Amino acid sequence: MTECDLLIIGAGPAGLYAAYYAGFRGLRTALVDSLPEAGGQITAMYPEKPIYDIAGFPAVRGRDLVARLVEQASQFSPAYHLGERTISEHDGPVL
Repeated sequence: MTECDLLIIGAGPAGLYAAYYAGFRGLRTALVDSLPEAGGQITAMYPEKPIYDIAGFPAVRGRDLVARLVEQASQFSPAYHLGERTISEHDGPVL
């Protein structure tokens, strides 16, 4: 069990940046992702492909982008729960 102020579902680029920004604002964060490593679809499907629509980079390989996002978030020590899924304790959809 991890105590945190904010649980982020998904450790892809948006989740990694959310962990950084929440940490920057003083929140303890945890990320949960069903994939076995951080990076989401970028890591799983196209780590070597250049990405052209990231601010500040004319082009960046998926693997490099993920490494930089992980490094950026790491200064706030987010907890990672990779290869895990979240489930709802009620019958409705998880929002």
